[in-house]
Amino acid sequence: MIKVGIVGCDHLSAAELVRILINHPDVELMWATGGCDAGTRLDSIVPGIIGECDLVVADEPALADVNLVYLCGSRADVSAWMASHPVPDGLKLIDLSGSHNLDHGEAVAWKYGLSEMQRRVLVHDTDWVTVPGNAATAALLALMPMARNLLLNSPLSLHVAMGEMALASDGRTLDGLTADEWAMEQQREVVMALGQCQSSFNQPVELTISRLAERRALAVAARFKCGVDDEMVRQLYEQYYDDHNFVFLVDRPIVAADVENTNKCLIRLDKGDHTGDLTVHAVMDVLLKGSAGTAVHAMNLLFGLHERVGLALKGTGC
Repeated sequence: MIKVGIVGCDHLSAAELVRILINHPDVELMWATGGCDAGTRLDSIVPGIIGECDLVVADEPALADVNLVYLCGSRADVSAWMASHPVPDGLKLIDLSGSHNLDHGEAVAWKYGLSEMQRRVLVHDTDWVTVPGNAATAALLALMPMARNLLLNSPLSLHVAMGEMALASDGRTLDGLTADEWAMEQQREVVMALGQCQSSFNQPVELTISRLAERRALAVAARFKCGVDDEMVRQLYEQYYDDHNFVFLVDRPIVAADVENTNKCLIRLDKGDHTGDLTVHAVMDVLLKGSAGTAVHAMNLLFGLHERVGLALKGTGC
């Protein structure tokens, strides 16, 4: 069994994480700490787990008792925790705060946790993983097959539409950033990751934001010039995602109910008839594929489990 602790259990992404982990067949959730009083029952702050979990919030993390710690909460909280808690050798960390998404690389301890981009690295080469930003995740899943085939050679327009789980009514995001700050950071993250996939990528990227009525959904429309015919583009996407477990190509407009409460990202290709533009639509659940689900996916790879273990999650009903 993988013994796990959670830091920042009162954060929104941690609630999803708890719900996944207490039903994961290879995980034992040992402790959770957060901003609430020690001794508070976890099922009083995480909706929907009454009768499934008897844990109470711990005063201090027992790092010696676990194999892996998930770091949730604000970036300031995670940075303060890292500064005050020496990490024992061999302890694996997965950071959901986004604190380290712009400082990953070969010489850096933190590795970028987009499994569809970094599967070999996550299986073999790291102990510390940083979960990608939610819009960056959707954008990169939309673009990865083109980048891997060196076909991103024109300016790139990214339009991100988000429900209130990702963009609150006060204009703040899950990361606590303003919409403008968040957009700039997500754009930088996408550019950095695309550069790792296609070293020749040097095109301008413009990212814009709008709101969605669906609370949990996040949708990205990535538009760029494409000189490849429709059938070849489709083959590139089918081949790239053929051995991945959570990304699927569809031929109809995607609705939020297709992805809500699942770890799936659905992709639709829309080739302009006369403009030569290709628009790739990607839609996912912002708290699962955009956060907690990707974190658990990374854990499965770190510990040599099948990618889908614990992530066969129930979608929305009609």
